[in-house]
Amino acid sequence: MSDEEVGNGSGKLSAVEGIKETSHGLYGNLVSEIGDANPFLGDDSVQLIKHHGSYQQDDRDTRTERKKQGLDWDYKFMIRTKFPGGVISAEQYLVCDDLCGKYGQDDLRVTSRQDFQFHGVVKGNLRPLIHDLNVLGQMTTFGGCGDVVRNTMAAPVADIDQRYAKCSADLINIARKISDHFMPKTKSYYDLWVDDEKVVVREDGTYEIGKLSPDVEDPIYGKTYLPRKFKIGLAADFDNSVDVYTQDIGVIAITENGSIVGYEMLVGGGLGYTHRKAGTYARAATHLAFVNEDELTPLMETIVKVQRDHGGRENRKHARLKYLIDDWGWEKFTETVWQYAGRKYAAPRGIKPHAQPDYLGWHQQIQPGLNYVGVWIENGRIRDFDGSYKFRTGLRKIVEQFRCGVRLTPHHNIVLSDIRDEDVNTVQALLDEYGIPTDKGISQIRRLEMACPALPFCGLALAESERAMPGIIHDIEAAGHGDADVLIRMSGCPNNCSRPRSAEIGIIGSGSDRYVIYTGGCFNGTRLNELVAEKLTGKDIASAVSALLNAWKEHGNEGERFGDWSFRIGVDGVKQHLAGVVKV
Repeated sequence: MSDEEVGNGSGKLSAVEGIKETSHGLYGNLVSEIGDANPFLGDDSVQLIKHHGSYQQDDRDTRTERKKQGLDWDYKFMIRTKFPGGVISAEQYLVCDDLCGKYGQDDLRVTSRQDFQFHGVVKGNLRPLIHDLNVLGQMTTFGGCGDVVRNTMAAPVADIDQRYAKCSADLINIARKISDHFMPKTKSYYDLWVDDEKVVVREDGTYEIGKLSPDVEDPIYGKTYLPRKFKIGLAADFDNSVDVYTQDIGVIAITENGSIVGYEMLVGGGLGYTHRKAGTYARAATHLAFVNEDELTPLMETIVKVQRDHGGRENRKHARLKYLIDDWGWEKFTETVWQYAGRKYAAPRGIKPHAQPDYLGWHQQIQPGLNYVGVWIENGRIRDFDGSYKFRTGLRKIVEQFRCGVRLTPHHNIVLSDIRDEDVNTVQALLDEYGIPTDKGISQIRRLEMACPALPFCGLALAESERAMPGIIHDIEAAGHGDADVLIRMSGCPNNCSRPRSAEIGIIGSGSDRYVIYTGGCFNGTRLNELVAEKLTGKDIASAVSALLNAWKEHGNEGERFGDWSFRIGVDGVKQHLAGVVKV
């Protein structure tokens, strides 16, 4: 195993570390480049703009043809918001819908971390879009990407669902407090994107940012921020929709008689890895401590600082908190956390969540006379599809007419909240008119599927995902498995944005039209799955999955979920059922 594979290099920091350190608080060359005439950013700025909530991408569908014509790539940018718990107002939703048409590609993408992504944004629209999100919608993209604490996830119905009646709005409020606490202190975001008085327009119409704010010391992030992204999610023992075991820091609200009695804190989750790199891997989080609400943020800050000071900065493929924990060992890690905290915390109780709801369908809220409805969005893409779902038009009409709240779920669906009893039938009629499913109108297996955006814009994608998944599910339905209550997720690369490694069946791109399949994950998200098949093509996937579903229905115990069955029979047992169907 090479030094690069295990993350123990010569001690030389990665190039990104130098870029962050010399950026003077994430300004860098963005000061001049975001307003110049080029359709792209320089290499250093590509890294810095991630912290501001954007990735530079290009249309990979056009690369070959443009190369033949002697043209450069067709550069586009992705913009990602930051909505703690996924909760936004009707007004904020309508602003996002307006801006995706004005500056993007006429659609919104709900992410698996309860954000919106705007795709297909040209560089000249970068500042206008981010500016308008902040000024018109009071929304931010700061820290939506980059080496900081990302969007804080939480069950999006925690303040309205009957199951949370005695829990009140704790998880949503906590998520907001955590998000605010870990917001970077530099003023660069506001100078670059929000403050119009900073903009200096040149004679040719290009611009740069004028006088900059003085450097601000960041007590949490320092000058170089974190070694890599850092994810936090809040669950409950009856609601693991956030996939708490996949987070760098996961929190489980522990209840007795419906009331929260404390919080189980977990650390070291993360699903991203690199194919054929033994030193990278997916890891489920480990239970660390049992704390009260007042202790949550202080302990989180302690863990973030330990990762800041000791996480790997040499190899970005080996830089997440999970690697620090495993490289050190559990005893050294916990001792260091207690040393930083100046105290020990109570031992964890080991309680795991027992459900992973998706909130689809109609539900009465805690608030009398009000209801919410969970609507299914195919792979999170809020767009009008020809001859099919009219997600964008239908949702806009409902939100405009009823001014209902909007909540983005970890399964990249939408919850419309605060709908009065007397409006329920009218809202349902509109959903029917525009072909928008709730818990009805889709098969069970389609209801549970997830896929990441992948091609054409994601620069990390190795294979198709979002564009391929509907056809794969169709073929599985045609094979007679539309009623299968099985969690299937697909990702175009092993970064696992759609969390396939925590699904009952995970499909992950490994090359151009090449995929691997994992099985044996727990439906509740408490166990990762295992590799059972490699070198599949896109055409092989439906046949492979259908063969496994046939075997499960024939050989599984009564009431046994697919993930538990495939875990019980093991990798070799699963491979036997795939033999003769696909190469394993």
